[in-house]
Amino acid sequence: MDEKKEVLVPEEQRKKRKIPWGMLYIGVTILALLLFGFFNREFGNVFFTISRLTPGFLTLAVVITLLYFVLEGEIIRLLMRSQKVRLKFLAGMKIGLLGIYYSYITPSSTGGQPMQAAYLRRDKVPVGTSTAVLIIKFFCFQCAFFLCSLISFFCLYPKLSRENPGIIPFIILGLIINGGSIIFFPSLFIRPVLHFFCRLAKAIVTKIPSLQRRFRLLDSIDKFEADFASYRDDFKSKKKSILLGILLSIPQFILQMSVIYFVFRAFGYKTVGYFEVLAVQSLLQVSVSFMPMPGASGAQEIGFSSFFRNYFVHNDLYAAVMVWRFFTYYLVVIAGAVLVVGDQLLYRKKHGTNPEIPAAEEPNIIEK
Repeated sequence: MDEKKEVLVPEEQRKKRKIPWGMLYIGVTILALLLFGFFNREFGNVFFTISRLTPGFLTLAVVITLLYFVLEGEIIRLLMRSQKVRLKFLAGMKIGLLGIYYSYITPSSTGGQPMQAAYLRRDKVPVGTSTAVLIIKFFCFQCAFFLCSLISFFCLYPKLSRENPGIIPFIILGLIINGGSIIFFPSLFIRPVLHFFCRLAKAIVTKIPSLQRRFRLLDSIDKFEADFASYRDDFKSKKKSILLGILLSIPQFILQMSVIYFVFRAFGYKTVGYFEVLAVQSLLQVSVSFMPMPGASGAQEIGFSSFFRNYFVHNDLYAAVMVWRFFTYYLVVIAGAVLVVGDQLLYRKKHGTNPEIPAAEEPNIIEK
């Protein structure tokens, strides 16, 4: 009896110590959203400002934002389909929006791809495969981002050098950093480079034995490397998917940068053309994209004031910043938080209180 008791007691204690991570996660998300609204005081005034603007142009801003989300999901679906992982339309939209949401709330946009991989793993897509696909997705968008920003810089350089030369060094720095990312991420598909980073990760894990005992991270890293390498070898024959991903990322980036034009028109301005406003917005984005704050908060607002001070000239620059950030940041954060909470609740209802995440060996067809 004593031996049996010694075996059962730790098991019972383990069950008692089981933490409802899903509910804690939902609670933290709700709390973060409330704090977000509380500490952003201008958020409370943005609705009053919007109510005084031209509603038609604001509606167009919402429409093109939705189209941006659609393209985000469709590019992910395209790259997944090249690996025989078939996502439904809504599933692609969900993964895309979740990636944008987590990028917006984490420093230097570092949380997007890891959380997307975690959600895809929950849907039985191997982590190595999903990570490789998401790196390719990021690479496609960065190519479009860099190309559009570089063209904008060459087109606007004479105007910037005359009217606002102080922002040129920030633009050049942003182009260098974003151009470097286009070189770095594809290098992960070179076997020795991938092996080096996996060895580095294993060396870090061995310094923290508790992580290894609890999560078996050394085995997970080996499996990740094998899955990633398999994806790389298989993807060599599917370069058309990457090219198509880049081509689709160009209109996606243009849609994202176009929101400011409709905000500009909603304020009653119409003396400046669409392409000039689009180009200025892309240069603003490239000059602050490397800032470490979540969503480049602070840098975006300051940058907007510097880049658009000659465009919002009726003492409405600050109001324009509020409305622009509402459509491009606050609204996405709210929608993402609602999606995260709703998805967690539905998943818990479908799979039980503390569902185990299966470590799938092969990709399957995802139906949402």
